[in-house]
Amino acid sequence: MMMQRLWLLSCNWDDEVPDSIAVSWKEFADQIPKIPNFRVSRYALLSNSTIQLHTFSDAPELAYGACTYVRCTDSKGTIRVELLASKSRVAPLKKITLPRLELCAADIAAKLHARIVKALKISIAGSYFWSDSTVVLQWLQATPSTWKTFVANRVSEIQSSTHGAAWNHVASKDNPADLVSRGMNVDDFLASDLWKRGPKWLSHVQENWSIPKLPEYPQNGKERRKLVIAVTRTQVSPRCNHIFTRFSSYERLLHVTAYVLRFITNLRNKSRTEPIPWTNPLSSISLTAEHLNIAERTLVQLAQADAFFEEIRDLQNNKTVGKRSSTRLLTPFLDLEGTMRVGGRLNLSDQPFSVKHPALLPCNHPLSHLLAKSYHLSLIHGGGRLTLATMREKYWPIQGRRLVRSVLRNCYRCARANPVPISQHIGQLPLHRITPARPFAVTGMDYAGPVYLKPIHKRAASPKAYICIFICFCTKAVHIELVSDLSTSAFLATLRRFIARRGRPTDLYSDNGKNFQGACNELEDLYRMLQDEEKIHQITTNHVSEQITWHFSPSKAPHFGGLWESAVKVAKCQLYRQLGNSKLSFEDLTTVLTQIESSMNSRPLVPLSEDPNDITALTPAHFLIGDSLQSLPEQDLHRTPLNRLVERYQQIQGIYQQFWHHWKKEYLQELQRDTKTCHPNTDIQPGRLVVLMDEFQMPVKWPLARIIAVHPGKDKLVRVVSLRTERGVIVRPITKICLLPMEETKDNQGSTEYEQAAMPTNTLPESSR
Repeated sequence: MMMQRLWLLSCNWDDEVPDSIAVSWKEFADQIPKIPNFRVSRYALLSNSTIQLHTFSDAPELAYGACTYVRCTDSKGTIRVELLASKSRVAPLKKITLPRLELCAADIAAKLHARIVKALKISIAGSYFWSDSTVVLQWLQATPSTWKTFVANRVSEIQSSTHGAAWNHVASKDNPADLVSRGMNVDDFLASDLWKRGPKWLSHVQENWSIPKLPEYPQNGKERRKLVIAVTRTQVSPRCNHIFTRFSSYERLLHVTAYVLRFITNLRNKSRTEPIPWTNPLSSISLTAEHLNIAERTLVQLAQADAFFEEIRDLQNNKTVGKRSSTRLLTPFLDLEGTMRVGGRLNLSDQPFSVKHPALLPCNHPLSHLLAKSYHLSLIHGGGRLTLATMREKYWPIQGRRLVRSVLRNCYRCARANPVPISQHIGQLPLHRITPARPFAVTGMDYAGPVYLKPIHKRAASPKAYICIFICFCTKAVHIELVSDLSTSAFLATLRRFIARRGRPTDLYSDNGKNFQGACNELEDLYRMLQDEEKIHQITTNHVSEQITWHFSPSKAPHFGGLWESAVKVAKCQLYRQLGNSKLSFEDLTTVLTQIESSMNSRPLVPLSEDPNDITALTPAHFLIGDSLQSLPEQDLHRTPLNRLVERYQQIQGIYQQFWHHWKKEYLQELQRDTKTCHPNTDIQPGRLVVLMDEFQMPVKWPLARIIAVHPGKDKLVRVVSLRTERGVIVRPITKICLLPMEETKDNQGSTEYEQAAMPTNTLPESSR
């Protein structure tokens, strides 16, 4: 405390201290020689005793601290209490309230107790904590989130350190921690029995301790956490009546409402035997047409009260509806029964009153949805126009086309008869398409054909051949080969010719064809043979072939290979344009295909310059002519003017790098555009029931399947799924499946129309159902 006072006075190290501090220091220094007279027991425990720890805490204004006593009780009932340890700190310079300082003392007490328990490593029968601050004890009774940050943090630490041990109240005169925080002279210190052995009642039997109970809720509310709530007032319509959400069928809702209204009328007349004007006395059980009409009018008025309460209020006051009302263009009015109807322009028509002035219904109301669904089913799943036109003969729903489309979209029968394939947001370009690399380092390939060759003689059948197209992912350069058949051996020969002329690719992408699969397996066997220890000595290290990584698209997913599919389309278009119906020999057709390859490699990618007089463009051929099948040079020469490049090799490489510079800056940006206007589809989830497309059958006969796993791409969008069908598990792209609506309609027996129609027993195995 003296050092803290000196700190506040801003004294330098060689300054004389003030007289008040000097006097206090001399008095303290004179008492120091008496301290060696203090004696404590070397062993504080009793043999074969039950051990308790009692920790006291206190905090006056200048300091705070805690002390821990061990209380031992042996088998004979002898009780011994000894001091174990204490800890004290000066109060911080920033003034804080006394209850907060008491809480800091309690925090020190909890930490001191934890260190003692860890150091003793003996069994402790019980731990007790004592404080003379009722506010702190009340803080510790509540959860930390109740208080402000300062109190909440320390209460949380204390509760976690003491593990639910009891905190009790002790009188200030019996609290030895008061001596820690206030201090005392050496004479009092040597004579203090409270400091050595704690309060006297601690040496008595535990039943004689008097522990007062604290109030349940704290009286000091300054440290309570304040809850701030922002309240905004908006004009909203009353929420929908709960009766509309209890039924999934309009007919059931109508009949229940009619029964309830008839029951209410009977109660109001106080006798069920009296003739009621709107009921048929001959029929006390079945409903009449008049019952249903009244119930129907009541439901419409309830729905209008939910959504059009402002419009109804204006019409009742002989005012026009507001300009922001959705019914303003329909000139609504109230009929004699209080139903809001369309004014319209058909007053002079000879149509019935309900047709000229249909009742208005809100768009997003459950009643409108139930009515539209009822009309749709009564018309034997009629189309959107028919459903809306029939409905408008009696009701006029706001935004009726959207309402009917929603009903048709969620109709299982309509979705089953006319399934819509799933679409997904356009994906990210593969890494190989946007990374500079030598031509044909990453290649996609596909087959086209067959094309018919010129027969050997007039009576012979025309032999068939096929076109194999290789396309570079990076430069879109094309290599075309003519193949005699679709066998694996013929394809391997084609692949060898391609590698001999264009270099070995590191990655090959293709459709999931059987011939491609066989080639991949044979290449893997070749790679294993080249890695065999018996063969490795026979082949020079420079001639060891690298393994080609083969990537297959999912089954029945040609759009996964759009790059090579578009190349096939262009090649076939040019071939048919040149040949027509004529047939060529194998050699002649190879010549034509080579010319088509040259034409396709001359297609412009981007202009080489912005000069309008410059008609040259960057083409795939720029990357093929003069290429050594190596990666880009390390030295960057595309920014250096060509007249400054002395060596012919540097000039050639400078021109070559300028092509790549145009490719990066211009052509790569052309790939940025999104060619599909489709939003990400997040409805593709495991467990959904789908229709599996089959081009050889009618949509009604397409089989059902259930999604068991999804396979998202790097952009986290699902484009491939695993399906369980009656024939097993298959993998398909999402463009080959159609999601069925999830809306379910409960019938009287508790089963759903969705389950009855979508899960026939002869479609999916029992495990799938």
